[in-house]
Amino acid sequence: MYNRGGGSSDRPRGFGFTGFALPSSKAGPEAQLAKMGFGMVGGIGMHSRGYGTGLGKRRIKSEEEYFDDDEEDKTDDLEYQPAPDSPTRDKTKQDKHEPEDDVDSDVSDDPLDAFMAEIQDEVVKQEVKSTKKNQKKKKGVRDDIDNEDVEESYYRYMEENPMAGVILDDDNQPLEYDEDGNVIIPDKNRIIDPLPPVDHWEIEYQKFNKNFYEEHEDIAKLTESEVQELRQKLGIRVSGIQANYKPVSSFGHFGFDDELIKAILKMEFTQPTPIQAQGIPVILSGRDMIGVAKTGSGKTAAFLWPLLVHIMAQDELKKGDGPIGLICAPTRELSQQIYHEAKRFGKIYNIKVVCAYGGGNMWEQCKACEEGAEIIVCTPGRLIDLVKKKATNLRRVTYVVFDEADRMFDMGFDAGCIEFNPQLTPGVLSCSAAV
Repeated sequence: MYNRGGGSSDRPRGFGFTGFALPSSKAGPEAQLAKMGFGMVGGIGMHSRGYGTGLGKRRIKSEEEYFDDDEEDKTDDLEYQPAPDSPTRDKTKQDKHEPEDDVDSDVSDDPLDAFMAEIQDEVVKQEVKSTKKNQKKKKGVRDDIDNEDVEESYYRYMEENPMAGVILDDDNQPLEYDEDGNVIIPDKNRIIDPLPPVDHWEIEYQKFNKNFYEEHEDIAKLTESEVQELRQKLGIRVSGIQANYKPVSSFGHFGFDDELIKAILKMEFTQPTPIQAQGIPVILSGRDMIGVAKTGSGKTAAFLWPLLVHIMAQDELKKGDGPIGLICAPTRELSQQIYHEAKRFGKIYNIKVVCAYGGGNMWEQCKACEEGAEIIVCTPGRLIDLVKKKATNLRRVTYVVFDEADRMFDMGFDAGCIEFNPQLTPGVLSCSAAV
């Protein structure tokens, strides 16, 4: 209360505040003490009772403050107020929540809750495992250490397949080898699915000419004794019905056109080899022939040059037509060798050549045959596959060659040759070359 001072003698004099009023001389010592001492202590208690000093009266709390105090840590058992975040205060909080955890554990004893908890734990474990796997994948991997190399994979395969590579032979006959060290495969017929039969009476074939040979005047003048002398000089022996075809001594005696003669001379051929000198006149005359000669004697050219003449004398291929010339070989290597020779001579007349053999890309070979080719160089088994897949047909084939036929039969390809032979055009010209 503010006191102006002076005035009535009943009012105390002072600075306007009760706590600082000067005592009156009339008041007794107890009143003075009450005004000075206890009044001040009461004021201090009023300001400090919110801090729990216990002096004076406590301030009345609201409802929210009352319940907030219940949630606070109970420290009545302690002789002091623990500091925030101190170990004692944390321990007090933990002791406070322990009974609640016990209640929750009792409630969670339900079987369904326990089952769901186990599932949740399993899901967490799986997530941890997948995370670890992903972390391993992110790490660098040494293929030569962590992964299986070629040698280890081979050993593992041999352990799993102990009979791999073992040739089962009922007769237990040892393999035989030739002079060059090549394995002589025993004569065994291979089982091949038959091709559908062809009724040639229902098919109308194009007529074709097989005889293109005109004997040169120099060769026509040779007497029988001169012919025998020339054959003896070249080391040629001829047998067969009406085998009166005279051998030649020059490329000009074959009657080839200038383009083919230029290509032959360009490849540094000087004169015909014995198999060429006697075999080419026979083939150009339209006669079937079996030629026997050593390797490197020119057998490939002996049946390729007449084939080019035979193809150029026929109509061009139409869409869906098969080849005109068919050359069969027993191995892939020989097929590729013949293919390169045929392609080299075939480009003179823009003749397309296709090579088909086992182990090659079937799709590429089928695509090449479907596009059309005048000559197909192949192995018997792959030819049957192409015919079955309808990638080609043998209706236009009028010239067939079996290169190294003796080896082909030794390897068991005779069944394949017999299989597709009925598919050929009647009257086809056939040539066989043997070593």
